Amino acid sequence: MSTIPLPIQIGSEAKWIASAKAHGVKGVNIFELAEYDSASKIGEAQYLALRAVWKRKQKAQFDAKLWGLQDIDIAQKLLSKVPQWQAFLAAVPLLVPLDKILPVTDLGRFELTWYYGQLIRAAPSAPDNDDNLIFTPVAKRTRSKTWQPDPAALLQTPTNPRQRDLSRTQEPAVSPPTSYSSDSSKDAQEPESAKPQLSSPETPQDDLDRDPTYEDDNDAFPPVSDENVVNSYLAGFASLVTMSVQGVKAHWSQERKGFKVRNEGTKLYEARTDGHLFSTDGKHTKAIVEVKPMMRDASTRVMMQETAEMAAWIHAEPDEIQGCANDKRFLRLLFSMNRHEIYLIIAEYNVDYVDYLINPNRKSECQSFLTMNQFGPWDIARAKDMETIGSVILAVTLHFSKSLPLIQPPPSEKKK
Repeated sequence: MSTIPLPIQIGSEAKWIASAKAHGVKGVNIFELAEYDSASKIGEAQYLALRAVWKRKQKAQFDAKLWGLQDIDIAQKLLSKVPQWQAFLAAVPLLVPLDKILPVTDLGRFELTWYYGQLIRAAPSAPDNDDNLIFTPVAKRTRSKTWQPDPAALLQTPTNPRQRDLSRTQEPAVSPPTSYSSDSSKDAQEPESAKPQLSSPETPQDDLDRDPTYEDDNDAFPPVSDENVVNSYLAGFASLVTMSVQGVKAHWSQERKGFKVRNEGTKLYEARTDGHLFSTDGKHTKAIVEVKPMMRDASTRVMMQETAEMAAWIHAEPDEIQGCANDKRFLRLLFSMNRHEIYLIIAEYNVDYVDYLINPNRKSECQSFLTMNQFGPWDIARAKDMETIGSVILAVTLHFSKSLPLIQPPPSEKKK
């Protein structure tokens, strides 16, 4: 068996089919699956039942107009008028030792967000609590028809996965300067022992028993000791770049909103986000947030968790599919922050996939997939990155404030 995580392996529908056959779950839907753990982790069979295909792309490949977002340039101009925005961007590259950082002045409303950014970049290691998913053990569910794995199928070796994308190289960590200055000219790493502690020794440890081994060198960027700092940064930043702009009628919240996947009233699993964007009518979530205290490649499970959260959101707040053609497509957004890097994940799916998630009694096998289009990372230590992702967040918020759906333009318009 490969040690590369399933989301990295499965970059196409053909590879999903090969992996599903290898795990003995081809043709098994999520409602028939009996292999639910009592712990909070998602297993490989559960992940495969969600039929996800990840497409990982760099930030430079993100074209907002191809995904139904037309006003990024307008959002950028609106942001330029927000008080202290330019001062914040100028301060973004600075790295200041925590014993010299206070008081934080001259950044106005952005002072706390900038301060949290400093805590994130200076923080020591800590595990991912991995507690956003709660799966109901099969003993607590009553099902007349559940799937059990085929032992023979599980012994088969799946086809060779795609080699891991190493095109994005990590920059070396920098040591804090003795005074306020840009960290772009620094290349020495701060000794681990010198880094300030931001959490107590009682910080919960992650249970890695079910994690596949995934070798990677992330020593340059140790995880943040407290995930709440990362969450506060992203939620605070999103609020600051939107709340004072005319026309905004949606709110960014750190509420850990939960979405439950049910089968005729019986809960299969519950996914809790780390935050969400909601409109003033309060009817539906417009975007969801997931944060992790470590670099994205250091957590082999983050993509599996994000997939489960997206599927649960679609199940709990389904798109209107009555009378629609099976191939009509929908889009949803997930903003993910992993230590000091921000990613945008655009989920793409069709009517048939929605029916697969909400109809436990369907007779036909699902032929559709949930495509998770990942773009990024945008680095919180780079002014240009923060200007760009800030503009994206504002454009998204304004878009949903107008009660507009996120619609991908037809192929003919994409080529223009």
